Amino acid sequence: MINAFRKFLLLVVFGVIALAGFYFLRNLDTSIDIGNVNIKAMSEGVDVEIENFKVTHENKGVKEWELTADLAQVDNKQDLTKLQNVEMVVHKGEGRQYIISADSGVYKSKTEDVSLDGNVKLLGSANGLKKRLANTSKKID
Repeated sequence: MINAFRKFLLLVVFGVIALAGFYFLRNLDTSIDIGNVNIKAMSEGVDVEIENFKVTHENKGVKEWELTADLAQVDNKQDLTKLQNVEMVVHKGEGRQYIISADSGVYKSKTEDVSLDGNVKLLGSANGLKKRLANTSKKID
């Protein structure tokens, strides 16, 4: 009697595991919606596609820059994130900041390099940029 009950419970456990595995595999290609961020699994070199992408870099609790994009396609093999409708805000202290926007771009997470392409625009104070460029050109000469 006890052995029959154990076999029945074992059969129920395997049935529940099989049913959970079936639902997991059936819903594998669906997207996940987390608030304003939509994440879904992709194929062909793109591991994840993220809408409303945002990365913030801080150093000792101070924001140095923020990178936002309407769409980001992450490729972990190449360590690249391809971005569309990109905006980067570079904080320079004392309330000063530069806003750089572009149609598309590429972000490398290991090196934190950002490349921007198409209608690249820079908004911000020209004085700080002029000083920076003047100092850089003197070093090169």
